[in-house]
Amino acid sequence: MQRRAVLAGASSLAVLAGCLSDDEVDDRGDIEIVIDGEPVDLSADRYQAEHAANHSIDFHLHETSDQWYMEGEERVTFAEGIDLLPYFSFETVDGDHVLEYDGDTYSEADDGTEMTALVDDEAVDPTEYTLEDGDEMILEVSTNE
Repeated sequence: MQRRAVLAGASSLAVLAGCLSDDEVDDRGDIEIVIDGEPVDLSADRYQAEHAANHSIDFHLHETSDQWYMEGEERVTFAEGIDLLPYFSFETVDGDHVLEYDGDTYSEADDGTEMTALVDDEAVDPTEYTLEDGDEMILEVSTNE
């Protein structure tokens, strides 16, 4: 599982300042995560880089927008992006995708659990697809519950 690049305190404010200007943002796009038909409210403060205790400049959200932002030297995959968000963890175990969110674990190894990663309404392998500017990413998780 990829660990988050943690930025904290006053130093993160200086780093994030560049992200707020259109001239400094490398890539951005839309994001939605839906679990059992319920969209996760990614506009909540706890997911926003300005408020989150553990966020990454490589892939993050801002309170001023409903988009994801990606900065840094290397692009991230769909799965890496999800894994870098606060309160989320995404990994592959024995070929099955596993999402941890807010204390709950969703694994494709469990009967009835399915995950679908979509970019611009096309299914992608989240561990292989590298995000590009303007991508609309949707992660749908459904269970028997």
